[in-house]
Amino acid sequence: MYNITFVPKINEIGLDEKIKFSSLIDYMQHAAYMHADQLGVGHHQIFHKNLTWLLLRYAVEVLRHPTLDEKLRVVTWVAESESPKFTLRDFEIYDERDNIICKATTSWLLYNYRKRQIVNFVDYWSNYDAREKRALDYDFPKLGLPEKVSTKRTIKVRLHDLDINQHVNHRMYIEWIIEGLPQKIFKKYELEKLEISFKDQALYEDEVLVETEAEKIKGTGQIKAIHQITKGKKKSLVSKAVTYWGAQK
Repeated sequence: MYNITFVPKINEIGLDEKIKFSSLIDYMQHAAYMHADQLGVGHHQIFHKNLTWLLLRYAVEVLRHPTLDEKLRVVTWVAESESPKFTLRDFEIYDERDNIICKATTSWLLYNYRKRQIVNFVDYWSNYDAREKRALDYDFPKLGLPEKVSTKRTIKVRLHDLDINQHVNHRMYIEWIIEGLPQKIFKKYELEKLEISFKDQALYEDEVLVETEAEKIKGTGQIKAIHQITKGKKKSLVSKAVTYWGAQK
């Protein structure tokens, strides 16, 4: 297990005066990067071997949205996977009172970017050690696509959106999904749960289309939104997601 502490900065605070959802994603991404490096399978150890980690799936639940000046502790670990091709990494974020405020599980694969091939991570990770513990009881079900699109947003990929792998970083897809919702949702609701699947890469100057279908869930007070991100004239699928929004607390 790996622990790291973050103190949110002012630029990580959103319109509701709480930490942006994408900032929580950033904290977990950095914790994963540091832990992988500690385990000997981080970017510095594998990139020169033509290998990189690709994120496939993400499921996040926020139990409480933290605010400015709170000290947060991120815990991450490698969870047991039944496949030699896909590895699981889970996360928990704790507040200063040691309460869990966010939980997440992720699925990754090891990829040879020269040969454009998926490789078995166990062949390169001799001391692979996974824990039975899971942050979320989640088996990565297939996600649907929007049928009745209520909003559309067109976005052109900027240099700022790219990461060390020369493609759009996964946190940007999440920002695009949030940006694709009607503004009236932000004024009354906050993001409680996200499930996202990454199907393809978006690159510099790609034009992507974010389409969203949003509806209230009867009897719960929640809003469920189904999202898809496509690129190009052929609308090649890049990502699909489901988000759940609850009344602001």
